[in-house]
Amino acid sequence: MEQREIKTAQNGASEIGIGPVLQRGTGPIRSAHYVHAGADTVLWGRLPAAGDAPLLTVDDGTEVTIDTVSHEGLLEDQGSDPAVFFGSHGVPIDRVLEDAIEIARKAPREAETDGPHVVSRPIAVRGAKPGDVLGITLVEALRRVPYGVISNRHGRGALPDRFPEGPENVSVFSPVVPAEPGNLAADAPAWGSVPLRSGEAGRARFKLHPFLGIMGVAVAETERPHSVPPGIHGGNIDVSLLTPGSTIFLPVQVPGALAYVGDPHFAQGDGEVSLTALEASLRVTVRFDLVPAAEAVARWGTLTAPLIETPDFVVPCGLGSTLDEAMRACVEASVSLLGARYSMEAHLAYAYLSAATDFRISQVVDRVVGVHATIRRSDFTAGHGSAALVAASEAYERALTGNDVEALAAAFVSGPGALRADAHGVLRGSADIFGFRSRRGGTASRTVVNRDIRWIDAHNALMMVETRTAAGGRGLNTQHWTLGAEGWKIALAHVSAPAPAIDPAVWRIVGTPLVPAAASGALSGERIAVKDLFAVAGQRIGAGVPAYLAEDAVEPEHAPALAALLSAGAEVTGIAQTDEFAYGLSGTSGPHSPAANPAAPGRLPGGSTSGPAVAVASGQASIALGTDTAGSIRVPAAYQGLWGLRTTHGLVSRTGVLPLAPSFDSVGWLTREPGLLRRVLAASVPGPDTPSARVTEVITVPSLLRGVECSVATALFAAFATLGELGYSTTSTELDRLDEVPEVFRLVQAGEAHAAHGEWVAAHPGALQPAVAARFRAAAELDPEVIAGARVHQTELRGLLNEALGDRLLLIPTTPGPAPRVDIPPAELDAVRVATLRLTTIASLTGRPALAFPVPGTPASPPIGLSLIGPPGSEHTLLDLADSLTRQLTTSFDRETV
Repeated sequence: MEQREIKTAQNGASEIGIGPVLQRGTGPIRSAHYVHAGADTVLWGRLPAAGDAPLLTVDDGTEVTIDTVSHEGLLEDQGSDPAVFFGSHGVPIDRVLEDAIEIARKAPREAETDGPHVVSRPIAVRGAKPGDVLGITLVEALRRVPYGVISNRHGRGALPDRFPEGPENVSVFSPVVPAEPGNLAADAPAWGSVPLRSGEAGRARFKLHPFLGIMGVAVAETERPHSVPPGIHGGNIDVSLLTPGSTIFLPVQVPGALAYVGDPHFAQGDGEVSLTALEASLRVTVRFDLVPAAEAVARWGTLTAPLIETPDFVVPCGLGSTLDEAMRACVEASVSLLGARYSMEAHLAYAYLSAATDFRISQVVDRVVGVHATIRRSDFTAGHGSAALVAASEAYERALTGNDVEALAAAFVSGPGALRADAHGVLRGSADIFGFRSRRGGTASRTVVNRDIRWIDAHNALMMVETRTAAGGRGLNTQHWTLGAEGWKIALAHVSAPAPAIDPAVWRIVGTPLVPAAASGALSGERIAVKDLFAVAGQRIGAGVPAYLAEDAVEPEHAPALAALLSAGAEVTGIAQTDEFAYGLSGTSGPHSPAANPAAPGRLPGGSTSGPAVAVASGQASIALGTDTAGSIRVPAAYQGLWGLRTTHGLVSRTGVLPLAPSFDSVGWLTREPGLLRRVLAASVPGPDTPSARVTEVITVPSLLRGVECSVATALFAAFATLGELGYSTTSTELDRLDEVPEVFRLVQAGEAHAAHGEWVAAHPGALQPAVAARFRAAAELDPEVIAGARVHQTELRGLLNEALGDRLLLIPTTPGPAPRVDIPPAELDAVRVATLRLTTIASLTGRPALAFPVPGTPASPPIGLSLIGPPGSEHTLLDLADSLTRQLTTSFDRETV
């Protein structure tokens, strides 16, 4: 996210909209299949037909992420140049979509005969054939820009004889403003607006509900249809109910279906009377689901027009050249549907529709006009619909955590057909399930992260419930719910609890315990995951390298940093994995890696203290003992939602700790909450508790936000503002020569890493993974004079920065964004590493303590973190301030989300 955008949001300017700009390939991309927009990937003004070559072919059930582009700003009457058109409304060139500019300049279109809409070239669904029905579900819709356009053109719209009132076509520019100040996510609630009078300040605002105006399948003819009139193929349907979570069903006309999407909207009123609604570009993820012909007929009868289903409604559509024709067609389709779906007699269906169903005008501006009916699912079976199903699921969760055995038994269908399975086997029949529940006791406290529902038919649904336990780790429950006379019941449940098993990606060796506590004390009952760099009496140090482990001698005594925790009552659960020689930030190096991130499945755990961090986040340990050279504690803390403390350089003894770069290596810890981290600190630093210093000023550095993702920048601004509310002086300032820090750090670290391990690495070719081997190889090739110069530079920079910072605290992002996905390409991962080092090496070079702490978010969002850097010895101050800050942020977040 660019800093200019952040400043725009901070200043509250709304003239050109507030929010991110998702240029091609940047920002969130949900699925493995991504279709960018460009002159070679879209059709402009026409829709796909038989014989068109697909952009890609996917299997039934596949999700595809597609960049869509609005035609507004591209058309001839707007100048055919989006940069100029949007620039006239104050939009800078770098906030105009590059693909829109490319399409306007290069995509073929006959202005006199073709329509205005931009749609994707077709996507084939493997196995689709004529007679089948294709469901296209809008899974996600992200705003690509924070602005849109509403247009009216002569001879078009509901009142073509009156509007526009002047000789020129009218295009009303509508900026986007977040509904929750500071929440700039591309799918966060937001408002659009229209001025009350031209050139004046007053505005009418309205909520955005993004959807696609065009979703369709190819026609059987070889001539491509005009993009404006909708039909049985779908196309320009313009039904505003097609928001995320809704599905349009279309009869397949050609092999492969050849599906496409386009005409993105931010909002539309039923009717779309002006000609267009709020048109603007979206990044959408759609899922293609194939319904075989026989099943389709059983579910809906013969479809004569597109059919839409939302969680609450079944929506037949009617199309015609007039509203009378469209209304008649919609009523006919509705009667037919009720007969096929619910076996309802036609005259009774007709009566029901008159009494209970709203018929809504889809649009009156697309040559073929549309009417759609909103038939409530819940009207046909008591308790039917997603709301009732979710309510039943929520009641089941309450019964689980409250150990309400009777309610749990009642949640399953009665009789021998009920099934419950987990890693220990299958329980068959409600009696056995009741017996199991009676013996087991309550389930550990947990939070539902996601519920995903897939409808089988009106009476059956599959639900996947993803949970996060308070003790750490994630669980997954797959349930088949069925609807009967007593409401929704579970027919089958498969439970995948958070895995307690020994994971070699997390642990090198474990015990029960591996090392007992040396005494009772403030840490009694706590379990330690020790990074595989620390001396543990009777064990070897492996440093994440099997060949090194095999040669290392058994350690005669514990490292002092470990001994202090044992003396305070903690025990060692095991020795946990690390990146090779701790020379990494992502947790990806070594034959054991990467460990699964318990807080963000499918994402990297962060390194090099990856194993201990995962052990804590998953609940297998409560304390991670690690080292931080370039962020090896702070990065996994940010990626896994933990508290991670890098102590003042030299404060905690490094005796018995395998070095990487002694100028920067510091001992530290990770925990799930700050209270335990405070007790760990007190047990590890000799002497009485150090009282918190009175901090009066906290600073942040705007240039450090370059390359930082929107969610992290938003969190930092919220934290900075909250510190002001808590009475601290907050200052935004720059620090001279800060950009020199990463390179000086890199050179000194490389020289010291080579001095510590270069000889061993050279003698053991092939012992390291390629990325780490390359770092050691580059270190070996450095000119000693270059390293000596970097050391001089290091001393100078450390003095300058420490003098500039003084007693102030520095608030920065811990990492540029959430944890990268596990399948991130190496080049992109390296870019993340470089961006991360810009943030983490400040504390490393200055020797100051740094505390990484999580910021509040929704249960389903991947963790992100901020860091406080303080003067030497300010660990207690950092903990107390971050604890107060996160409590306040959590309270504010809960209030806003309610």
